[in-house]
Amino acid sequence: MKIYHYCFHIEDTNTHEIYPFDLKPFLNAFTNWDTSMQIASNVVMTGDKIFLLPVDGIDNFYLFVSAKTNDAVQKIKKTADNIHASNILKELEEDTNIGFASYIFFDPSRNIFSFASRLGAPTAAGFKNFMHYIFSRLNLGALEFKIEAIQECLDKSEASNLPVIGRTSITVNKDNELFKLIADYLIGNSIDRDLIEGIQVTIKPELKQNIRDSAKNAINRLKLEGLESIRMQAKRIAEDEKRLKEYRVIEKGNITNEVKSFDTTIIHQEMKDAIKLSIIEKKYAEYLKETEFCEDELKDLTHFYNVANWRNI
Repeated sequence: MKIYHYCFHIEDTNTHEIYPFDLKPFLNAFTNWDTSMQIASNVVMTGDKIFLLPVDGIDNFYLFVSAKTNDAVQKIKKTADNIHASNILKELEEDTNIGFASYIFFDPSRNIFSFASRLGAPTAAGFKNFMHYIFSRLNLGALEFKIEAIQECLDKSEASNLPVIGRTSITVNKDNELFKLIADYLIGNSIDRDLIEGIQVTIKPELKQNIRDSAKNAINRLKLEGLESIRMQAKRIAEDEKRLKEYRVIEKGNITNEVKSFDTTIIHQEMKDAIKLSIIEKKYAEYLKETEFCEDELKDLTHFYNVANWRNI
């Protein structure tokens, strides 16, 4: 299961002002089931009921659950005054026909969340839509919850200096000299040659072998003109025992981390560790620098930091 990371903010679609907003107190109040269950139990997306459930005893960590049957919905609603995410997880593990759960962890001090999703579970885009539904129920439809995937793009020198490199795929278009070399050899003067937009070459190592020198030579020989992408399975640290990760040159790719367990405690720890990585801090700093924020308090939303203000919504 992959962990993805997102920056988030609020945009006023009327004024196009962008606000930094700490969502954590808002969600703490929202998931106080005495006050907000009426809203929480009526979110429907693609035919499924959607719930955001705080995980017992862990701050800023939630299950994002799609309930596929009325029985599952009733179980959640019936125990709403004393709901436990662990009980819901047990139900889902015993019967996948009931529904699926994703995991969301909010950074304690920055406007970043990490998201991990099982196959069939709600997505990060689904969480964005979920928040839009909540805002509309609060008559705040002009406010939009925006998320930006945290991505990175290596330059050629960074990529060629990675200590461990495995499978490497290179994509070029007609403007790159490699296209002509391969096309001349394989295609020649075929009458439909002009219909070929690009060529992809994959350098494939033997099982679990490091082809760093070959990949480095290939990367350094390539000219930037007409080079569309380089995707490589690699490691930043040679001694890292975790699996190879995909890195991209020229094009941006999502920064991801891998979690192999479905144990909630382990998933939380992996997400908590991943969100502290220096590359995440670097990209978050870039996001803050590149985004022009309105510094005014977003009182329409901070109003709902108070649990009592959710009553009778």
